[in-house]
Amino acid sequence: MDVLLPFALAFGLIIVTEMGDKTQLMTISFASRYSRKVVFLGAWLGMGVTTVIGVVIGILLGAAFDDFWIKIIASVIFVAFGVWTLVRREEEEEQKEIPEKKVFIQTFLIFVLAELGDKTQVAVILLTANYGAPIAVLIGALLGFAVVVAVGVLIGREIGKRVETKWIVLVSGILFIVIGIIVAVEAFFPLG
Repeated sequence: MDVLLPFALAFGLIIVTEMGDKTQLMTISFASRYSRKVVFLGAWLGMGVTTVIGVVIGILLGAAFDDFWIKIIASVIFVAFGVWTLVRREEEEEQKEIPEKKVFIQTFLIFVLAELGDKTQVAVILLTANYGAPIAVLIGALLGFAVVVAVGVLIGREIGKRVETKWIVLVSGILFIVIGIIVAVEAFFPLG
């Protein structure tokens, strides 16, 4: 099995869908007040935990279901996420002050809770189950999250000035739909 495709899909999907998402906005907020290193590590490790959980669930699903049905289910869910992303309204989040000595633990816990059941965790589950390449998906997703968190930490407030959230949401929604269509085509017309 070629691992480049699942790696690239996981990496690209995480970057596009998480740029401007609630978790990146939290990263920006925390990094504007606290140590960039601590915020990066807490956020990235929190996202990493949910990614590992997603990969494990994806492995279990891949072992339990026929490849055709995994692709069909994944396709429907990807398209549904894409449509949902395109029609949802942006939510504003209140940011709470966090004492400096608890920044890492709280950042870590907030990011684990924010990402559990999030669309990107479901995407990791589906990509793992669909392609049977858990290590490629895990590495792609972790690197994607590292990029997103680094951008949030290093550039922070500049993102809001340069790229409107509506464009990031639009690209994310379209990407989910395109991936859903690709997976559906793969279900009916297997390449190998």
